[in-house]
Amino acid sequence: MTFGGLGRVALAAAIATLSASPADADFNDKKPINYTVDGATATGYFKVVAEAINGIIREAFPGSAATYKPGSPAGGILNISRGQSSFSFTGGAPEIAYALEGKAPFTESLEGKFKFVMMLHNGLVVHSLMTKEWADRNGIKSFADIAAKKPIMRLHVNQIANLQSTLGMYVTLFDTYGINVDEVTKGTTIFRSNSSGGMDALRDGKIDVFINGGFLPTAEITDIARARSLLWISGEPDKIKAAAGRWGYDTVPVPKDIYSFVTKDEVTITQWNAILAGAHVSDETVYKFIKAMADNRDRVRTIHPSIAHFSVEAVSRNPTQVPYHPGAERFYREAGVLR
Repeated sequence: MTFGGLGRVALAAAIATLSASPADADFNDKKPINYTVDGATATGYFKVVAEAINGIIREAFPGSAATYKPGSPAGGILNISRGQSSFSFTGGAPEIAYALEGKAPFTESLEGKFKFVMMLHNGLVVHSLMTKEWADRNGIKSFADIAAKKPIMRLHVNQIANLQSTLGMYVTLFDTYGINVDEVTKGTTIFRSNSSGGMDALRDGKIDVFINGGFLPTAEITDIARARSLLWISGEPDKIKAAAGRWGYDTVPVPKDIYSFVTKDEVTITQWNAILAGAHVSDETVYKFIKAMADNRDRVRTIHPSIAHFSVEAVSRNPTQVPYHPGAERFYREAGVLR
């Protein structure tokens, strides 16, 4: 069978249409996108940031449905991997590693089921605090002192399921110093909650030691120190670096006088959080999500001090063990920050 001129044109058009992949589609339109954000508690930092970003998305792409869904960091990765949510804003190194390995609380490897979208921030600072009364009573100034003297403490740490705030904070610090948590909490109950609950317990005198995350400085800590005498638990820079390095995290200086009770320069762990997307999320959704933030850079920077230096160059850095989502990779390549 032969085709005339019109037939050949129609065939060529059909072939072009069939060969065009979603990656070739033009995403520079105002069509809405729909997604859910998972992975954090019903209140606090991540809800504030997520809702502010959702507002930007709705304005950039009118008619978009952007929904915040409370959960937990590990639960967020599980839900995006199962197609039950779109994004998680709370991708931390321990959760990602355990999800890929299929270690508890995950029951199987989730490799290939979620992808990297962007670095949200690299500024969650581990606060290692103790009451002055407890420190003076036990002669404690540092983690090394705790390791040597093994004083009994009423300890606050985060929930077991929050791996970045447990494995990435007190567990790695205690392991690095050889501190046995069961030994130093014998006869007491470990107080487990988010940082807000821990600060309430610190304020009320219910705990002796607080190890959890916050941004530097944290206003609530400043406020608590006005009524309750606190001290920073000192750590040698090489030891803190080793503790941070276990999860690929960095260290950050804690400047003298950042809080009234920090009387000399200290060092601590700083953690990043990545925005992740389920592998099922469309390239268009991820591309437009990043584009809306990039196009509204100045507005994004006002959301919270942790993202005050937001830039495409910064957020495209992938410290995780998972590949870029194709929509993210396309945007970063077009922006010239990924080759």
